Amino acid sequence: MEFNHIALLFTENCNARCKMCCDSRGFVKGKTLSRADLDFVLNSIKSVSSISRIGITGGEPLLYPELVEHIINYDFERKMSFTIKSNGFWGKDYEKADAFVRKNKDRISYISLSYDAFHREFIPVSALINIIHIAAKYGIHTDVVGCFLKNDVTPGDILNEFGEAAYYTEFYYQPVIKTGSACCFDEAKLIKLLNSDKIDIRCTAVSEPTLLINAKMDLYPCCSQVIENTILSFGNLRDSSLADIISEIVHNRVMFTVFTEGFSPFIEFMRKHNISYPKELSSPCELCGCLFESDWFIKELYDHGFYSDL
Repeated sequence: MEFNHIALLFTENCNARCKMCCDSRGFVKGKTLSRADLDFVLNSIKSVSSISRIGITGGEPLLYPELVEHIINYDFERKMSFTIKSNGFWGKDYEKADAFVRKNKDRISYISLSYDAFHREFIPVSALINIIHIAAKYGIHTDVVGCFLKNDVTPGDILNEFGEAAYYTEFYYQPVIKTGSACCFDEAKLIKLLNSDKIDIRCTAVSEPTLLINAKMDLYPCCSQVIENTILSFGNLRDSSLADIISEIVHNRVMFTVFTEGFSPFIEFMRKHNISYPKELSSPCELCGCLFESDWFIKELYDHGFYSDL
């Protein structure tokens, strides 16, 4: 497997405090990379020639537009594509939003916006509509991503709020995953789409492998909602080179199983040894979060000789 994409979570800060936030961020003084640390990370990315796209995320990255522009203007000595993941608050001021997008339109290829009943408490839909229209004017693709609970606001309700702007963007909807702040929700409120005993549960990251570098410079093998709440950090850029960490991920046996065979071998293993595991899932990421929330599952694999030559 080759990693061509990096998700760069350079700030943990956010101007919203959504009840389903995967890492309980919002209105808190979290970690944000300094300019010097950011340059260190960008230079690390520059050193790995296979990486061709950087997804700028957070937290809320547009709280720091100067750092976002620093990232997209950095000299990587090769063509680099950039995407932005945002709650869209900055679209409230149409002229400022237009100026930002116009200035960076040749470097930003995609803007992904978060909006649902949780984000609606903090961000007006008009701000996102402004960004959708501005991006369309400059030929930049957008989408709107939302998370939902059972018997609550529906994807259709959210779609209707966008009116004619809905024709200019795409919509992606997913159940709330019980991680971070969302652990407060009762199980009965969670939408369960998958049954791990009936279907082949596959890692969603395989279709487009993306590494995550967070504001502490920790590196993870994907950018799912649960990943920072697991033990699956493979190193820190202060201690190891990006190339070495990537090599460790690629050659890790557990990750190789997940990437090539999915979770089915692990489910069969747990059935055989009467190990409890969740049957009804909101997402494959939920199963990953359960297996790797601590080292319990790694110990089970080791104790029962799953990888027999270890």
